[in-house]
Amino acid sequence: MGSDASVLRSNGTMDVKNKSRLAEDVKKITFAASKLKISTKRRDKPQKSKRTESFAESQPVDTREEVKPHVATNPVVDRSSVQSPAEAAVRTPAPARAEKKWTLTDLLHCLGTYVQERCSDLDSPPTPNDIAMWVRCADRALQLNGWTVNSFLMESHIVFTYLLLTHAFQRFTFKTLVDVKEVVLMCLYVSYTYNANEISYPLRPFLVKQDKSAFWDKCTTLSLGASTQMLKLNREGTYYADVLATLKTAVSV
Repeated sequence: MGSDASVLRSNGTMDVKNKSRLAEDVKKITFAASKLKISTKRRDKPQKSKRTESFAESQPVDTREEVKPHVATNPVVDRSSVQSPAEAAVRTPAPARAEKKWTLTDLLHCLGTYVQERCSDLDSPPTPNDIAMWVRCADRALQLNGWTVNSFLMESHIVFTYLLLTHAFQRFTFKTLVDVKEVVLMCLYVSYTYNANEISYPLRPFLVKQDKSAFWDKCTTLSLGASTQMLKLNREGTYYADVLATLKTAVSV
């Protein structure tokens, strides 16, 4: 009996030892398995290269805060700059009126009107159409006789003739329609000899009365009296523009 009890004690002691060893082995196995899982997770996690990390560390960090534009919730409207439709219509400048283009017929009509106004005391004063016909007939006669190829009538020559007429009406007297025609064609003749290509022109298209000597005396008197204005008209554009404007005011075409 005593020996059996000792055996049981010894067997019990051995079982306790075996159990404790078994528990220690289980702990070791569990600890090793946990380490294995941790190492596996570290391998699966992507790692940054040292080059990328060094580049990121070298870049300056902008610590400034982003500035947002200020937006006024209730903007103030300047009432003085707002115009009503009526005010806008008043302040808007009117479009510039196109300047009238004056033709040769218009200028001859102005010339004829000027002569008609200066001859209003006559019993039968000439009409503007009469003056234009006298001028055109003399110019046409020179072309038909071969003295000129192109017509002499143009703006500058009409202005020159008008300048001579203003001096002629101050120097000569007019009693009849023939006197008026003589002076008009005399001014046209002086204008021809002064501005045209030829040195001289025949008197027949310009001669109204048969007294050539009287015609030459009048031409000389007129040329000497208006020589300064004739030179000024050809040299100064401002003076020419003034004379042309005066001629246009003779009549509203």
